[in-house]
Amino acid sequence: MNGDTEETATHGPSTGVDGREPPAGTSVDLPHTATDRTDREVVYRVYEPSDRAAVRALHDSFQAADRSQGVPPADDDALDEWLSSVLSGPSVVAWHDGTAVGHLALVPDRSGEHELGLFVAADYREAGVGTELLRSGLAHARETAVSSIWLSVARTNEDARRLFRRAGFVETTETAFTVYAARAVRE
Repeated sequence: MNGDTEETATHGPSTGVDGREPPAGTSVDLPHTATDRTDREVVYRVYEPSDRAAVRALHDSFQAADRSQGVPPADDDALDEWLSSVLSGPSVVAWHDGTAVGHLALVPDRSGEHELGLFVAADYREAGVGTELLRSGLAHARETAVSSIWLSVARTNEDARRLFRRAGFVETTETAFTVYAARAVRE
């Protein structure tokens, strides 16, 4: 997955949906509904296999500027293969009017940790959907076998870096283009 796209696609807002800082350890029940900053009722729930076509449509909707390091893949066959990998771990989907508008994936890696991918549809960015999706995804992770999460984000994406730091991620490594961050799920 490799992280710039997830966070670049999010362009995370500086506060939670309700206008306050989202607490790192806050729990949330799934499914739940939250009103975004444009007064849209968005439902957050655990991914189900019957959601695959809608989640695929979300990822397929990203323009070239929304993709980084080849994620999500633009080619149909590559997108299907990538989704099979991404959906192998816990996921939470954000829904508005029956359409998937956000997706948080926790993809198991070879070490037993999980890589976080966060994707938000263009029309739902900077409305609090990414923040609420992250909060919901972390709550879901606590309910599963996930113990540690890591991510990568473009070094220049300060909005995403702030969002992840507020959610308890600690930046661990920085390269010329990428910052890596991690956090334990159960604190």
